[in-house]
Amino acid sequence: MLNLFKTLFENKCPHCNEKLHVSSDPLCATKTCSQCNYKEESYGSLGVRIVYDTTK
Repeated sequence: MLNLFKTLFENKCPHCNEKLHVSSDPLCATKTCSQCNYKEESYGSLGVRIVYDTTK
C-alpha cells in the first residue's frame, strides 16, 4: 500500500514513463530524462516552469 502511494508522487517522463533525474540548486530545480531528451526547469522564486520537449 505504501509503495503504491509513493508511485503517485514519483517524477516520471510523460513519453517513456522512465524516472526523471532530479537536480536542484537554490535558484532552479531541473528534471531530465536520459532516454528521450525531456527536460523541465522550475524556478520557485519566479513561479516559472519551463519544459523542453524535443520529441514533438
